[in-house]
Amino acid sequence: MYARFSSLVPKPLFNAFKQQLIYNRIEMNPYKFTGFVFIYGFFLAIGVSLNAFLFLEIPVLAGFFVSFFAIIAGSYLYLKMKSEAKGKEVEKVLPDALRLIASNMKSGLTTEKALFVAGRPEFGPLQIELMNASKKIASGEKVEYALKGMADNINSPVFKKTMWLISQGIKSGGQIADLLFQLSDDLKNQGALDAEISSNISIYILLILFAAVAGAPLLFGISSFIVEILTKQMALTSAADISSVPVSGNLSSIKGFLDKGSGETLAPDFIMNFSMIMLVFTTIFSALTIGVINNGKETAGLKYVLPMLLGAFSLFFGIRFILLQVFGSLL
Repeated sequence: MYARFSSLVPKPLFNAFKQQLIYNRIEMNPYKFTGFVFIYGFFLAIGVSLNAFLFLEIPVLAGFFVSFFAIIAGSYLYLKMKSEAKGKEVEKVLPDALRLIASNMKSGLTTEKALFVAGRPEFGPLQIELMNASKKIASGEKVEYALKGMADNINSPVFKKTMWLISQGIKSGGQIADLLFQLSDDLKNQGALDAEISSNISIYILLILFAAVAGAPLLFGISSFIVEILTKQMALTSAADISSVPVSGNLSSIKGFLDKGSGETLAPDFIMNFSMIMLVFTTIFSALTIGVINNGKETAGLKYVLPMLLGAFSLFFGIRFILLQVFGSLL
């Protein structure tokens, strides 16, 4: 049933889920997995939309589409974040792995044996790829194809480019061991440069973090409380009758403006909803910005969204609670 339903999924979306399964080494039929996600997402979205309609009076159709999109996008982003974390882990150990492979080759080991011996547990996900590549080479597969297979299983542009360079070096008949040593040194230098850049831009990350988690909640919390106080006070104050007040000259225009006023004010509930919605958007986009600054990818900041939301809303409701205790008599 899951496999049949997956045929209704758009091809680009199905291919995206399939690729993430490969990156995360999830041994499951991609058709069944995609169908499972969409079917359970469909029924879960129905339940969420019905509850949202009963308790929050949100239209069922709008709640369904938003919930369904959030479930599908959340499932894909979770897989993507896992694969990118795996890729970053491989990038960290790649220089040491290349140097170890080069040393093995210098000592006289064949290519497949050098890859197999270099597959150590401390290399994490790279260990499995090195051992699988050595088995493929030993079974007769070309080294270039085995290296390409390694790159296809790791979600890392750096790893893909490194494997491509090694493949080109093998095709050109160069000294592979020397090439691996040079690549290892270049990757270490690049890592040191990235660390230096990260330390230089940390002040910008702190400013964005402070604005989203501290500045915005404080401003929205204080302003929403002030509006609530003003609304209550204006509701308790009787409207002044200025129709009998004699005026002349320019004051007559001001009197006419005051006579036309409707006396309507912003509802406190509207201000609260507006403040919370703006906090959500501010926090999400701040987290995405931090991800771009740190890793060059928006998805790298998704892991900060939930902690930042918790911090922002805790401060928002906390400052309102403090103001209520101090100035509650005004309400």
